[in-house]
Amino acid sequence: MKKLLLLLLLINISFIGFSQYKGNPGKAKSLLDKSALKSNESEIRGLLINAKGEIDAAILLDKQKQKPNTWLIRGDVYAAIAKGYSDIDSEAIEKSIEAYDKIGTEVPTKDFNIIQNMTAGRQNLSSHFVNNAILSLQGTGEPDYESAYDAFFNSLRVNPNDTLGLLYGGYVSEQLQKYSVALSYYDRLMSMNILNDKNTNTIFQNSINILYKNCDLFTECESYERTLGLIEKAKVLFPDNNYYPSVEINIAMQLDKVEEARIKIDEQLSMDPENPSLHFNRAVLYYNLGLALSERNDFSEKEKLDTMDIVYKSSIESYKTTLQFDPNNDRAVLYLLDAYKANAKPYYDLERNLDFLALKNKYQSESDRLKNEGNSRISEAKDYAQSYMDMKGEEISNEDIATIYPIFSILEDYDNLIQVLSISISRDNTNIEYLEVLRGAYMKKKDYENAERIYQMILALE
Repeated sequence: MKKLLLLLLLINISFIGFSQYKGNPGKAKSLLDKSALKSNESEIRGLLINAKGEIDAAILLDKQKQKPNTWLIRGDVYAAIAKGYSDIDSEAIEKSIEAYDKIGTEVPTKDFNIIQNMTAGRQNLSSHFVNNAILSLQGTGEPDYESAYDAFFNSLRVNPNDTLGLLYGGYVSEQLQKYSVALSYYDRLMSMNILNDKNTNTIFQNSINILYKNCDLFTECESYERTLGLIEKAKVLFPDNNYYPSVEINIAMQLDKVEEARIKIDEQLSMDPENPSLHFNRAVLYYNLGLALSERNDFSEKEKLDTMDIVYKSSIESYKTTLQFDPNNDRAVLYLLDAYKANAKPYYDLERNLDFLALKNKYQSESDRLKNEGNSRISEAKDYAQSYMDMKGEEISNEDIATIYPIFSILEDYDNLIQVLSISISRDNTNIEYLEVLRGAYMKKKDYENAERIYQMILALE
């Protein structure tokens, strides 16, 4: 008996809960309109919950679900929920769009006002999220990429083919390092093929850049197949754009296809001889080729030295040309210094490994000859190193100092050596190598007071 009473009670409660909403679209519309006039969050929420309940009940009634106005109101109610109260229904966007889509399809109508309002409701929902995204990016303070990402994502739930949402949604995804999402947006834009040339070029470059720089995330590093596929398409669309051949050259270099890369660079340079990026790529190519040659032992020492000399000098000349067309290219200066050092290094290595006992009386002359060979290949680097150091001043980075100081040390330019290492020591006085080189420079200058000061710093670290 108790079980029967409990069952009847539950049925009665359920009936009361269900009967709260009569399925009146007009009432749902009235509740929705009232919510638009309110400013109190709690009141708005309550009105929308009741509007939702009313319109949900309406589409269960055969009489109401055949009316296009029912679906228009349902679309508007769920659009209002989606705009600020998605916790009421996490699928509010989809339910709103589903309702709008029924008008004129499953539910025929020739009522122009309903069709117009349906179109406006859908567009307003999309615009709401796009505007929120733009506000997140361009409002006061730093751009809020997370909020912008969510807003663009929602706008695309409303209109999956919205070009603005896809284009800027891709950009925002990149800023958040959501590279797969960005690529999916750009891929959709490419397949739609409706952007202007400027934006089409942008999405191709962005996609290629993502794949090339993050090849490990997309299993591209072994072949760059996907990257090269995009490059081929882009080259057809933009035959005069040098970005795509430049990346193609870099990929050939990454894959150790030296001859292929060299041919591509020379082809591009013949068409664009004043392009600093191409000269830079050529310099890097020959520098890397020189490093590869230094590891080989399948030809005589003389052949090896002569070949490396030609290769490194080609690299050096290309870096110089880069700087002629792009004088402010810091990276080209530093890479140029590395090329000078690499060209001189084999001779210093040979001098250091001379066998004194085997050479006997010829040791000194051979030592001097090899040092002179090395010095002759690095002497020009001093001017570039000094100019770079003077330009950067106290702002020179520790990485730059590591590149520059060996040149001053090898060429016994003790004034500049002391100057550049003193900057580094002022930041970090625990670098034993720098301290010892600096002490040696002071000794060569016969500045024994500073030499002793540095020596005490060394002792304190031992």
